Amino acid sequence: MTRVAFGGIAIAIGTLVFAGACGDVHDHPVDTGPRGPAATTDVMPSDTDHHDHTRPTLGTYDPAQVAAFIATFRARYPELAVDRNDAEIAGIATQSCDDLGRRVDPDAVSSRIVDRAEHEGRMPTGEQSREIYGLVETVCR
Repeated sequence: MTRVAFGGIAIAIGTLVFAGACGDVHDHPVDTGPRGPAATTDVMPSDTDHHDHTRPTLGTYDPAQVAAFIATFRARYPELAVDRNDAEIAGIATQSCDDLGRRVDPDAVSSRIVDRAEHEGRMPTGEQSREIYGLVETVCR
C-alpha cells in the first residue's frame, strides 16, 4: 500500500508541476517588437508615420500581386530571371516594398532594386530598373 500511496503522490506532484509550467504567467517581459532583418533600419521614422495608412504593414503582401510581379518579371526580363526561383524574384519586390515602407530615399531604393535584380553578372538597364520600380510599387499597395 505504501508504494501505491507514494506513486499516487508522485503523479499528483508531477501533474501540478506540469500544469504550472503551462500557465500564462510570465516572469519576464514579453518582447512584442519586430524581429528579423526588417527589424532594423537606417531611416528614422517621422513623428507623423503612425498617421500614414498608405503603406502596407512591412512583410505583408497580397500573394496575387507578388505572383503577378514574378510572372511579369520573368516575361519582361528573361535574362535576369534565368535560373532564379520564385522566392528570389519575389524578394526583389518584397524587400523593396519594405524599403519604401521604411521611407528609404527613392534613389536608394532604385539603386537597391538594380542590385537585387542583378543576376549572374547581368544588370538591368536604366529603363529596366525604372520599369521594375514601377512593378514593385504595384506590390506595395
